[in-house]
Parts: sequence; structure tokens; C-alpha cells
Amino acid sequence: MSWATAVGVGLSLIGANKEARGYEETGRRAKEKGREQKVFNYSTAQQVMASGQAAYLEEIRQSELMASRAVAVAAAGGSVSDVDNLIADIHGEGVYRASLALRDYEMEAESLRFSGDQAAEYGADQEESYRGKAKATRYNAFAGLFGSGVFD
Repeated sequence: MSWATAVGVGLSLIGANKEARGYEETGRRAKEKGREQKVFNYSTAQQVMASGQAAYLEEIRQSELMASRAVAVAAAGGSVSDVDNLIADIHGEGVYRASLALRDYEMEAESLRFSGDQAAEYGADQEESYRGKAKATRYNAFAGLFGSGVFD
């Protein structure tokens, strides 16, 4: 084998190996980006849940305030049974509205968590795909080496 052929083969192998390492690095970055997105989404979901709990408590507070006002108005006149029913209705409506508010925030948080899980899974799939490309690049380089007749 001439020196030019040997240099050409060596450079071809070096280039293929660099390309393969580039694929591997791209895969690692994709996986890390997916993990980071998952962490971000889970953190955001916690913040959304905290906002939901605050909205829940605010709805309860509002219903208690309305019930208190109803008691004040009832003190001016009205039957006790009517006031009790009104207060119960106000309280029930408040609990219902609070539960709806919390449920909406829970659904948003769950969507964020799901999206984060999907991002992490996609990143892991990308890493696996790029690892396969790296192997194929190395195999093709060696196949080209043997197919070139260097070892004849």
C-alpha cells in the first residue's frame, strides 16, 4: 500500500469517527434538553397547583363573606329557616366554585407534567437514534476500508 493510500484511509477513518462522535454528542444534548424541559414543566406545574390552591381558598373566602353578609341582612328581618337555607346555598355554591377552580388548575398542571414526560421521552429516543447513526457511520467507514482493497 502506498503512503498516499494509507494517509487517505487514515483520514477517512478519523473523519468518520469525528462524525460519529458528533452524532453521539447531538444525542446526549437532545436527551439533556428533554430532561431539562421535564424539570421545568414539573416546576411550573407545582406553581400552577399553588395558584390553584390560592384560587380555591379565595373562592371559599368569598363564599364565607357572602354568607356573613346574608346573616347581617337577615338580622334586619326574615325567618330563620329562610336565612339558614340561603347560607347553606351560598356555602354550597362557594365550595362548588372553589372545586371547579382547583380542578382547572390541576388539569393545567397535569398537562404540563405530561408534556414534560413527553419531552424527556423524546430526548431519550433522539439519543438512541443518534447513537445508532454513530454506529452506522463507523461501520460504513470500516466497510469502505475493506471494500477499497487496502487489505488485498
